[in-house]
Amino acid sequence: MVIALAVIGLVIAKLYDIGIHRPSLAYRQLSPQTIMWLNAFNQADPESIIKAAPVGPFEWSNKDDIGQKRKMGKWGKEEDANAIVYYRKDRDAQGQLRARRVIECVENIILELPSYLSTYHYPTDLNGRKMAIYLPDKDSEFTTLINKLSDNGLLGGSKYGCSIISIGPLGCQCKAIIVHPNAFINNNADGDPEFIRVLRRELAYYTYLAGLDYNKPTHRQAWFIQGISEHFSLEGRRLPAFTPEMIQRMEQECALNAEFPAKNKLSQLGGTSFIQFYEQAFGQVALSDLIEATYSMPVDSALCRTNDLTELKQQWIEYLRTEQAPENSPTDTEL
Repeated sequence: MVIALAVIGLVIAKLYDIGIHRPSLAYRQLSPQTIMWLNAFNQADPESIIKAAPVGPFEWSNKDDIGQKRKMGKWGKEEDANAIVYYRKDRDAQGQLRARRVIECVENIILELPSYLSTYHYPTDLNGRKMAIYLPDKDSEFTTLINKLSDNGLLGGSKYGCSIISIGPLGCQCKAIIVHPNAFINNNADGDPEFIRVLRRELAYYTYLAGLDYNKPTHRQAWFIQGISEHFSLEGRRLPAFTPEMIQRMEQECALNAEFPAKNKLSQLGGTSFIQFYEQAFGQVALSDLIEATYSMPVDSALCRTNDLTELKQQWIEYLRTEQAPENSPTDTEL
């Protein structure tokens, strides 16, 4: 009896600790898999955390959606079979019009994702859970939403939008995609509004991570995930070419079997440029085959199936040199 009470006490203490530091996980059922994941989390070992996450389908649903619990004032909601878009109610109905545009855009993106990433898990695969998307109407509200929803979770994105993703004992859960109000301002009459790029990038980012859950993965390098997501968002448009100084840094610091420097933009720019090079060199089908292979093996192993890594890197660096246009390139200080 004493031992049982002691075990119960330890479990309660663990739940209290999780409730304080990771509120998004506090409601989840405690199980042997959960305990394994909690131990890995406490050791701060990302690879062990992801390895410990059990295979889907996931257990959460929109009944637990944060949007239902943490509204800040008057929010409206547009919904279809795949997404729930929360928007700020205003007198001129601008928020609602934006929400409907986002719903339509998401539907179109979803049609493209399976051929690019070889997967897309619909709400029917996720216990009915739909993608939650927030459209704040002020910069301060954008920041507040991130702080309220993140709970120290993983963030991916840019100043125009981000996805908030939690990796836990039930797999990869995208809590929300938050789109900055400035993303709807079209500063380039010849191009699409930025919100389309934001949605394409964040949906690809989350879909890839969710696809990993179904294959018991090991850790995947951020440069690769950022690269395929950013490349998908660009819809065939090229990054500005790199200066000789940037190319030199890529050659010296970036390895295809390791993580790129993570404290600057080199990771995202380098990853995206490599994915663009790979598609141009080997074709779109080969790129999709590479992405599909990385669901079950490390990125470098997938690359080594058909390429020598040293030779492949040299081909990539040479691609950057031939695309060089310093007058249109970001400067090295911007990294």
